Amino acid sequence: MRFFDKKLTEMIYQNLVRYFSLAFLFLALSLGAQAQDAKHGKELFLANCASCHNANMKDNATGPALGDVEARWAEFPQEELYAWIRNSQGLIADNSAASQGYAAALYKKWGSVMTPFPALTDADIQDMLVFIQNKYEFGCDSPPCVTVAADPGTEGPAKEEDSSTGIILIILAVVLALSTVFLARYINNLNRLAAQKTGGEPVASKSFLQIVLNPTIVRLLIFALVIFGGYTTVNNAINLGRQQNYAPEQPIKFSHALHAGKNGIDCQYCHDGARRSKHAVIPAMNTCMNCHTAVKKGPEHGTAEILKIYASTGFNPISIETPQYGAYFSDTVSLESRLAVYEKWLKASNEGMAEGDIKAQLAAVPQFIETSEDSKLVNTKPVSWIRIHNLPDHVYFNHSQHVTAGKVECQDCHGAVEEMAVVKQHAPLSMGWCVNCHRQTKVKFDENAYYQADYYKQYEEYHKEIQEGGVTVEEIGGLECQKCHY
Repeated sequence: MRFFDKKLTEMIYQNLVRYFSLAFLFLALSLGAQAQDAKHGKELFLANCASCHNANMKDNATGPALGDVEARWAEFPQEELYAWIRNSQGLIADNSAASQGYAAALYKKWGSVMTPFPALTDADIQDMLVFIQNKYEFGCDSPPCVTVAADPGTEGPAKEEDSSTGIILIILAVVLALSTVFLARYINNLNRLAAQKTGGEPVASKSFLQIVLNPTIVRLLIFALVIFGGYTTVNNAINLGRQQNYAPEQPIKFSHALHAGKNGIDCQYCHDGARRSKHAVIPAMNTCMNCHTAVKKGPEHGTAEILKIYASTGFNPISIETPQYGAYFSDTVSLESRLAVYEKWLKASNEGMAEGDIKAQLAAVPQFIETSEDSKLVNTKPVSWIRIHNLPDHVYFNHSQHVTAGKVECQDCHGAVEEMAVVKQHAPLSMGWCVNCHRQTKVKFDENAYYQADYYKQYEEYHKEIQEGGVTVEEIGGLECQKCHY
């Protein structure tokens, strides 16, 4: 019977193997590309849109919720949505645009001018729209999503994490591999049956290893491994040293949400170096004591974290000389004597507190105090804050140039710190992220009168161009390598 022809069945088998393998590779690359598009879209959204639009895509903020934005613009040409994102005022002024009335109504409703982003390409905008829609529909950057509940006893809402598309690819790979093996064994059995019926040469049964080591499969696997290995290597190299969303636990639980948010303390009161030097500086504990000589109990942690401040500065909160303010221990006061004072203060400040809780708070004191070898002098130790934002050594970044000259808000780079109980690195701080900012940020000549006389004077010819659309940082040398790299 020709139906069981050996050459025919082998040809069918080889073709099916190729089709299965190519389908798997196509699916893997497609899912990987979609995830990469959403990742790029997230970076663009955080850099350009997050300051005005809610990140959950469902709630309004300074600007409207962006979820399902493509559906709302569905009756208009897609290029007009892209034009709106690049320059909303330009679209409103375009009498030939079909969406002019809709765009004008949006502007009238919200009453604020959206920052123009002329450097965004169509591909950039499409990546952002992919991220926005995924966030709106699934609650994460790219589906599928896994919701991770907050640990018991921790503060804040549950966090949503993006599950890797690798899980899907692994399942598909297993299914396709098993299907291929079963199909190969089935064809092999057909060949054996054909040989028996025609009286031809007996066909040996192929083992699993023989099927897997088929030359066609081996070639395709090598090709897939080269593609996957190159893709992984490049991505890992790009992300080397980056720590976006890094939020370590600090030795003192300082809440920016309480201090900068609820109490409204200006960022530069503590980080005063940001306006006048390269470094923003970590505030000295004396800055903390400007308030905490009077504020001796916090609303969140009570006396536990304030005691650490007192220990690190050598402060005596119940000094006999100045009981209303306190004083500082001399370096001859021993650790035991200081602990006795702090225990007395804790009992007075926390009426009814269990003895075990008091002992637990006192246990944190020794880490901020060191005793000399002869045990006669006691010195305080600086707080070992854990650095969060750490640029590579070859990168030059000057805070004063951005904060004072560029008028950049702290939140543009660090996110809504005033809402963070535990500070994290908000932005990727990658070169591409910085370059995109320089391409889009308008130079504020009029707000730099002091610097205009010395530095910006050479750019006076740009004033005319400002009236026509503005000058970006890129256009005054903001993309020169030496600006950021030594």
